[in-house]
Amino acid sequence: MVFHPPVPAYLSACAMQAEDSATSKTTHVFSETRHRLGDVKLVSDNHIVLVPTPSSDPHDPLKLPAWRKWMILLLVSAYSFSAVVLVSGLGPILSVIQAEYPGQERVNDLMTYPTLFMGIGNIVSMPLALALGRRPVFVFSILLLVVTSIWCAFSKSLDSHIAGRDIMGMAAGQSEALAPMIIHEICFLHERGRKVAWFVFIQNISCGAFYIASTYMVNAWGWRWWYGVFAILNGAILLLSILFVTETAFERTPEAMRGESHDSTTLGKDDAQTTHQEVVSVDSLQAQQPRSFLGHMTLVQVTPQWRRIPDFYRHLGQAFCVPSIFWLFLLNGAFLGVYIFQSSTFSTILLAPPYAFPFTSLGYVQAAQILVCFIFLPLLGYGSDYAIRVMSRRNRGQYKPEYRFLGLAMPSITGVISAVLYGQAGSFPSRWHWSAIAVPFQGVFFGFLGANIVGITYALDSFPMRSAALLVVICAGRGLVGFGLSYAVLPSIKAIGYHGSMDVQAIICAVIAAMAVPMYFAGPWTRGFAQRKLGMDQA
Repeated sequence: MVFHPPVPAYLSACAMQAEDSATSKTTHVFSETRHRLGDVKLVSDNHIVLVPTPSSDPHDPLKLPAWRKWMILLLVSAYSFSAVVLVSGLGPILSVIQAEYPGQERVNDLMTYPTLFMGIGNIVSMPLALALGRRPVFVFSILLLVVTSIWCAFSKSLDSHIAGRDIMGMAAGQSEALAPMIIHEICFLHERGRKVAWFVFIQNISCGAFYIASTYMVNAWGWRWWYGVFAILNGAILLLSILFVTETAFERTPEAMRGESHDSTTLGKDDAQTTHQEVVSVDSLQAQQPRSFLGHMTLVQVTPQWRRIPDFYRHLGQAFCVPSIFWLFLLNGAFLGVYIFQSSTFSTILLAPPYAFPFTSLGYVQAAQILVCFIFLPLLGYGSDYAIRVMSRRNRGQYKPEYRFLGLAMPSITGVISAVLYGQAGSFPSRWHWSAIAVPFQGVFFGFLGANIVGITYALDSFPMRSAALLVVICAGRGLVGFGLSYAVLPSIKAIGYHGSMDVQAIICAVIAAMAVPMYFAGPWTRGFAQRKLGMDQA
C-alpha cells in the first residue's frame, strides 16, 4: 500500500513510542513523483495518515508525552492571553487613564502604537527563533512582559507610559506568530484546526474573564495595579514555562514534512482519540537516550544557525509574492482594523447618553467574547478538521489546503453585517438599543477569529517549510494593516461619523472576503507557482 502525503506537522494525542517492527502496524511510504506543494494523502481506507512523519529521535517534539503537549499549549495560550489583554485590553479602562493625563490628546497612542510594535516585534524575534530556537525567544518575551508591566505601573509621565507600552508590544508580538508556530510543531496535520482553535479558545476565554475583572480592579485599586497584577501573573507563567515549555524546533526533510518516508510511518484511527499510533524506522535501532528533565530546561537546546536570519527576510519578501498568502494577509488586516475601531470606541458610545452605562459594566461587553468562543471552538476548530476529512474522502483521500476556505463563509458574513449595524447605532444611538453596539462588537470579533484560524491553518498546510515567514506575514502583518486603519479612528469619525467609517470598512471586508471563491479554485495554481518559481518547498 502506498501513500503520498505532502505537508506540515501536528499534535499527537498520544506519545509516539517505537516498538518492534514485527508487532507494529506500519505502512511504507515512498515518493515516486513530485506532488504539488500542499496536496496530501490524508485519508486511506478510513484511516488518517500521520503528517508529518515522526522520527525515532527522542528530541522530536511530535514524540512528547500528551501531558507535556497540553502543558505547552496551556502555557503558550496563557502568555498569549496576557499579551493580548495588556496591549489591546485598555478599552474598558481607557477613560480612567485619560483622567490621569488631562488635556493630552496623545492618550490614544497608548492603544494604537503597541499594535504597531507587536508587528515590529515579530519581524525582529521570529528570525531569532529560527536561529536560536523557540524556547529562548519565548522565555525572554515573557520576562520582557514582566519588566514592562512594572515600568508602566511606575511611569511618571505619558511619554514614559507610551514608551513602556511600545516595548511591551514588542514582547507581546510573539503571541501572534511564535505561539501558533510552537503549537504547529507539536501537532499533526489532521489535528491542526482543533489545536489552534483550543489555543484561540483558551486565550480569549481568559481575556474575557480579565475584561470583567479589569474594571473592578481599576475601580478598587487604580490603573497602576492593573499592570501590577499582570506583572505577578506573567512571573508565574515565566517560571512554569522554564519548567515545561521545551524546545520544539526540529529539522525535518521536505519528504518528512509531506508525510513521506523512506523507512516507514503509521496510520492513526480516524476518530477523535487516536489510540494506536506508532513509528518504526531504520534509525530507531540506534542507541538514543531520551532527554533528561534538566535537558528539557536548558535555555538554548539547538545549535545556533545564524544563516537562518537572512534566509528569513528573503522568505518574508517571497511570501508577499504568493497571491493566496497576500490575500489572507489583507483579509486578516481588514477584519482586525474593524475590531480595533470598535474596541477603541465602544466604551465612549456606551458611557454617553442615552445608554449611560456604569463604568464597571463595560468589562461585560468585551467579556461576551467568551460566548463567541464557545461557538468558535466546535464550529471552526473541530468542525474545520471534520470538514477536511470529509472533503478528502470525497477526493479519493487527497487533501487540499483550500478546503480550509469553507470555514470563512459564516464568520465573514456575520462580521460584515455586524460592522454596518455598529456604525448605525454609533451614529444614531437614540434609534437603537444598546445591544446594537454590544452584539455587533461580538459579531466582528467572530469574523476576525474566522479569518485568523483559516489564515494560519491554510498557510501552514500549504507551505510547511516556510511556516515562520508566513505566520509573520499573516499574523504580524495584519497588525500593521490594523494599525494603519485604527490610527484613522478619530479623524474618520469626525469626517464621516461612525456609520460612514463602518460602512467603508464593511465594504472593504466584504470585497476581500468574497475573493475566497476565486481563491478556492486558483489556490492549487498559486501553490504550484510558489513551488516552481520561489522554491517554497524548501526551508
